[in-house]
Amino acid sequence: MLKAIIVDDEQNSRENITFLLKEHCNGIEIIGTAGTVSEAITEISAKNPDMVFLDIEIGEGSGFDVLEKITGMRAEVIFITAFNQYAVKAFKFAAIDYLLKPVDIQELKDAVLRAEQRIAENQISTKLESLVSNLADGGKKNKKIGLPVSGGIQYFPLEQIIRLQSQSNYTTFFMADGRQFLISKTLKEYEELLSDQGFSRVHQSHLVNLDFVQQYQKAEGGYVVLSDGTNIPLSKNYKENFIESLNKF
Repeated sequence: MLKAIIVDDEQNSRENITFLLKEHCNGIEIIGTAGTVSEAITEISAKNPDMVFLDIEIGEGSGFDVLEKITGMRAEVIFITAFNQYAVKAFKFAAIDYLLKPVDIQELKDAVLRAEQRIAENQISTKLESLVSNLADGGKKNKKIGLPVSGGIQYFPLEQIIRLQSQSNYTTFFMADGRQFLISKTLKEYEELLSDQGFSRVHQSHLVNLDFVQQYQKAEGGYVVLSDGTNIPLSKNYKENFIESLNKF
C-alpha cells in the first residue's frame, strides 16, 4: 500500500481527491492532508509519503514553496492546477504529471499508475529540480527538457538539441553530440512546447533549433543548412514564419 498526502487549500478539493483515490485507485492510502504551506511541510517531513498530490496555489503561497523548503524529498509528486498555462508548460518540459481542475478520473488513474510504476522501479529522477529551475529561468539558456528514454526520464539542455524530425506518431531528437532519441510523441506536441524557445518549424517533418542554422538557401525550392552539415527542406507553408523567426532571433 502506497502512502499519499493531499495538499490543497480548499477543503472541498481535498475531500474530492480523497474520494476519487479511494473509489478508483486501489493501493493508495491517504495518510494526511494539508491546507497551508506550513502544514504541508510539517506533514510531508513527518510522514515521509510515497506520493504527494500538490496544489499549485495554496492560500498566499504555492506548491513550489513547499518543494523549496523540503530538501531531498523522495515522494512522487502529482501537481494539481487550474489553468495556469505557464506552469503547465513547465510541467511538460520537466515531464512531470499534473492534473487540471476539475480532476478527470481517467487522467487521475493514469497519473497514479505512472507514479506507481516509477516507485516500483525505484527510479531516481531530478525532475523536481528541473521543474524549479525551468520556472526560475524563463529563457532558453540552462533550460532543460525531460525525455522518456532508457526506461526513465532523462534531462537535456535545449541548447544541445539540433533538430527534431517527425516519424509518424513519433519524434526523433538529434543532439549536438551525435546521439539520437526516438520519442513516442508527435512533432506537433514539441512544436507547441518549443516554438517560443528558439525552435522553428521549417517543414511538416522538421523542427530546427535556430542556434544551429548556418545558411538559408533559396535554390531547389529552398532549404536550411544546419551546423552539423544537415540540409533540411524549407516548405513554402513554413517559409514566411521561419524567416520572421530567424530575423527576430
